[in-house]
Amino acid sequence: MSEQDDLFRALADPTRRRILDLLAELGPQTVGDLAGHFPELVASGISKHLMALRAADLVTATREGRHQRYALNADAMSRALAPWLAKYESYWSSALSRLRDLA
Repeated sequence: MSEQDDLFRALADPTRRRILDLLAELGPQTVGDLAGHFPELVASGISKHLMALRAADLVTATREGRHQRYALNADAMSRALAPWLAKYESYWSSALSRLRDLA
């Protein structure tokens, strides 16, 4: 399985995308901090999502006392997505050029 496959599998879940949004917006958070944003989930549910995000290298964890703080690893996201997006760049450049020609 490729790094891209792991990334897309992790991003397919809306809860995981929301966790990434929160980490980008708020900075490093504990499981308890994140659980406060998901009243429908218990902390163990958040932990499972964080495990999937760590497996895809989308978040990192650092220990602070008894707790771990999770942080967004945007570099890994960029590394995995850049080659995939590059394949489509010529298509979008061509489509935007044609759109400009119509205006």
